[in-house]
Formats: sequence, C-alpha cells, structure tokens
Amino acid sequence: MNLAPPPTSFDEVPYPNLSHVQTHPDRLATMATLLGLSAPPIEHCRVLEVGCAIGGNIIPMAYSLPESEFVGIDNSRQQIAIGQATIQSLALENVVLEQRDILDVDDSLGQFDYIIAHGFLSWVSPPVQDKLFKVCQQLLAPNGMAYVSYNTYPGGYMMHMLRDMMSYHTRSLDNPTERARQARDFIRFMAETLPGTDDAYAIHVKKYAQSLQGESQVRPVKGDAALLHDELAEFNEPFYFHQVAERAASHGLQYLGEADFHSMTDRSLIRQASEKLRQIAENVIEMEQYLDFLRNRTFRRTLFCREEIPVDRQPTADRLRNLYFASQARSETSESKDSRAGAVAKFEAPDGAVLFLSNKHPLTKEAMHYLVESWPQAIHFDALLKAVHARVEAPSDAAASARDARALSEHLLASYRYSADLVEPHSYAPPIVAEIGERPVASEVARFQAQRYPQVTNLRHERATLDEFNRYLLPYLDGSRDHAALADVLLKGPIADGRLVVRQDDQATISSGEVRQILVEQLERRLHQLARSALLIG
Repeated sequence: MNLAPPPTSFDEVPYPNLSHVQTHPDRLATMATLLGLSAPPIEHCRVLEVGCAIGGNIIPMAYSLPESEFVGIDNSRQQIAIGQATIQSLALENVVLEQRDILDVDDSLGQFDYIIAHGFLSWVSPPVQDKLFKVCQQLLAPNGMAYVSYNTYPGGYMMHMLRDMMSYHTRSLDNPTERARQARDFIRFMAETLPGTDDAYAIHVKKYAQSLQGESQVRPVKGDAALLHDELAEFNEPFYFHQVAERAASHGLQYLGEADFHSMTDRSLIRQASEKLRQIAENVIEMEQYLDFLRNRTFRRTLFCREEIPVDRQPTADRLRNLYFASQARSETSESKDSRAGAVAKFEAPDGAVLFLSNKHPLTKEAMHYLVESWPQAIHFDALLKAVHARVEAPSDAAASARDARALSEHLLASYRYSADLVEPHSYAPPIVAEIGERPVASEVARFQAQRYPQVTNLRHERATLDEFNRYLLPYLDGSRDHAALADVLLKGPIADGRLVVRQDDQATISSGEVRQILVEQLERRLHQLARSALLIG
C-alpha cells in the first residue's frame, strides 16, 4: 500500500507566485554562448525545475517556448495542485508538474538540457543537498547546464543572525500567520530600539526591518509566505562558494559561471586589489571565493556543466554574432537622423550607466539608437548590422563588411561588460510587439495572473507590478476587442461599479462624454506602457 507523504509547510502556506529571470533558458543559453559552450537551442529543449512550487517560474517558460518540454517537481501536494490547475486553465501541453520527493528521482525522467534549482539548496537537509547534485549528474544532457542558487557566506552571517533571533522569538508558535506577524513586530522593535545608523549591526537590522515593512528602496517587499519559507524555514544554510563548487565537483560537475555575468567580474575593484587577487588565487574557484570575501556576498546563482566540457570564461566578440540584442537605455539625441548626425549621443541605462558615442563610432551609435527605438524587442546581430548599414554608409565590399561586423560586435561586448542595462545579449527573441495594434493581445499567462496576483510575468520573464487600471485592462487584451470596445468594457465594468474613478483636474463631476474622452486618452497611454513592459505579443 502506497501512503501519501505527510503535508509540508508549503501545503499550508504556498510559496508566492514568482518568476526568476536569471533561471530562464534564454539567460542560461546566453551565458553558455559567452563562455564558449555550444548551448542546447532553447526553442527545442527539455527543462527540469526542482522545487517548482506552484509553477510561477516554469509555467511562463513553457508558454514562451511552446516547442520545448518542461517538467517541474515539488514535494508539496497543495502547491502542485495549484500549478496543475493553472496549466489546465492555460491549456498548456508542454509542461508537467509532479508531486515528487527529489530523493525518489531517478533516470526514468530522462535527460534534460537545463536543470533549475532556485531557492532550494540552502533550504533542504544535507542528504537532499547531495541528491540535488546527483540528479544533475544523472539527468543533465552531455552539453546541458544546471542552475543552482543558494545563500552564501560571509554576507549570510548577518542574515543568519536575524533568522536565529526571529526563530527564537517565535519558537512556541504553530500558526504561520501569527508567527510571521510576531517576527515582523520583533524586528521592528529591534530597529526602533537600536541607536543611530553609524553602527553596522544597527544599519543591517534597520534595512531589513524596512524591507519587511515595504519601506526599502533597494530590497523587494517580503510577504508572509516568503518570510516563513526563507528566513523562518526549518533549514536555511548559507555556504562558502568553494564548498558548493567542491561538492558539485565530487559529482562530476564543474563550475561554469554565474547567471549574472557582471557578478563574475572584478571591475569595481581598484587595480591594485585586482592584481593582488590574481597573485594569490590559483584558480577560478579561489578567485570567486576571494571576491565573495571582498563583496560580503549573500547570494549566488551558479551555473554548472559536466566536468569534461572545455570552458573559456573570457567572452570574445565573435561569440556575440549568433545572439540577439536589446537595450533598456534612453537616448537624448534620437529624434531624427538629421538632427543627430553630428551630435554626441548620450545613452543612459536604468542602472545609471552612461555611454557617450560620437561620429568616431558611427556603427555603434546607430546600433544603439536602433536598439533603443526597438525596445523591448530583441534584434539578431545580423539584422542589427543590416539596419545600421541602412542608416550609415554601407560597406563597399566583403572585407569592409567583415570589419564592420567585427567593430560592432566588439563595441557591443564592451558596452555589455560596462552595463547589462545598456546592452543585453539574448539567445532568442520572444514574440514581443513594440507597436500597438488595432486589437491588442497580451500574454495569456499575464492575463491569467492579472486576475489573481499583484505581479505578472512578462515575455522577458520579468516580474511586472500592475496598478489597478492595468490589472483591470490586461485580462481583456485577448485580440477580440479594438480600442473603442476596450473603452466600453471599462466604462461598463470597473468605472460603472466604482472600482475605477475618472477625474479631470480634481473636478467632482464631469459629463459622460468627458469621462469617455479621458478614458480613451488614458487607454492609449496604458497600452503603450504595457507594450514597453513586454506584455503584448504579435
């Protein structure tokens, strides 16, 4: 007789519905390409997610890659049931979620091109930790990649201290809601009681308290479910990086790099520090560990591959030519080709990085303008070069064309090294539209999520927070309504029943005609906003 496994804490309080952009096969394949590997094409791949929760990460992947196959496993019956209901509602046929203990996983699942374990390693017992690496060794395809995230020392010591204090304070409580509330209250008490902000301990406690109360400008708000399953979980073990790398190596896996490319570089260090590290670090594992010491690192998103695969961690420009590119930057000189011909173009990224380009770099200058204008679409390198040649003098022969391709790829790589927000490389281009059609269509996943959650997953696999207007609007963007019909839907629905209020210059009363006109104007702005948020599809 098979007995059902006992309920877990995730059955009582499911983990939040979250996507993680760094785990998407696009990011993994892009990093593989940059590091000299031949990555499995993500349009036709197999993906396994260990600890998939309610499917908030893997289901949007399956939607965006319909020809690929996705399998998610989780030990929580309730979470899997929620995820399966979502899959059924979306009628997805390329994703399966199974309630399964990882200790019971064997090679019957087959091989996978990408294995994802986000927020898993630090939150399970040592036998389960070892099993994760064994699963990667057993099920990873010959040229596949595994993504494993985990808390790290030395930065993890401060957070672990807070965890110990909250666990002690709530040790006698069984009700999860009350446990989360009292943990928050205790941290608030600590933050209010500790003296000024010139003490490292007080600074850390106060910043964490701000994140729990939704007051932090840096950290995202931590809800009860995340607090219970992260800091207050039964297991929460940070590791030194070298320990994880050594454990992976014992299972025939080698360190490849990080899902965040810029976390692998030491460009923020002064030259003397970089030179000293290169003298004392005998290999890449030691270098990464010393960098963690210097940065007081708290979390890693590490990529592994099989030990026999040759790896070159120095990206070269020629590797970029098979990739797509996008840019989140804004330009101050993008009005017209004539007005900017002799000007120095300034491109400013959301992370504050600024790139100035003059006519000494016409190819890169026009390429950046084209990427800015095309946002949020990703443009293949060949298409980008062709678009640039349509704006500047085209090469006269094959040799000149090859020089242009080389120059553009080198400048794109340099820009990416400087800031991932200035230039983003991608392994594929999702079907995002930048222009608003007559009958707009939003991602089906986002339309589903907008009716249930405050955040939705866009076609770039990012989390997008919606205000009330967009939450009402998004579910109706199914391609069956033109702009006038969308205005009618809002007028008869949330505006008629008072959930949305239309005002003009704080006037208490305006005519129905004025309401409609204001709504139509607002609707156009909102549709463009949703398009730039990568929520509209072709």
